[in-house]
Amino acid sequence: MSFKRKVSIYDIAQKLALSSATISRGWQNNRAININTRKRIQETAMEPGYRHNTFASSLRKQKTNTIGVLVHELNSNFITSVLAGIEKVTPEASYSIIIAHSSESFEKEAANAVNLFHKRVDGLIASLAFDTKRFEHYNTIVIRSEVIIRKSSQKKIAVYRTAPPI
Repeated sequence: MSFKRKVSIYDIAQKLALSSATISRGWQNNRAININTRKRIQETAMEPGYRHNTFASSLRKQKTNTIGVLVHELNSNFITSVLAGIEKVTPEASYSIIIAHSSESFEKEAANAVNLFHKRVDGLIASLAFDTKRFEHYNTIVIRSEVIIRKSSQKKIAVYRTAPPI
């Protein structure tokens, strides 16, 4: 079995005799790069099957364009509607989502919240487990953030948005 080496931004830069920064900006269709240069970059990148390294980009920008969604149950019409709405609007804003399920367990909810923040989600939408009475698993993770908690008599919904890095 043979594995091909992944084509990097540096390979494309060398081939086109441009800087890696120019390649990156051209790949992202940045208007600061001449339209003909952008077209050459995108055409050249498509030939060997170049894929933009979103992980590297996320590290540089300190933003993942990912929202964590933590739900207490999956077999609820309410949760299904919420997930459908989230999935409808997030791509329009260039965001993706990661869904985690707590099975109505405070312990799983806390572990999933920590896991989502370790994955560096930019925000978290949580439908709390029935037995959630404490929120410190959010407070210790969400530093410098806005926290909005809305409770109704039967459903508890919390929306946490992490603040951008200082």
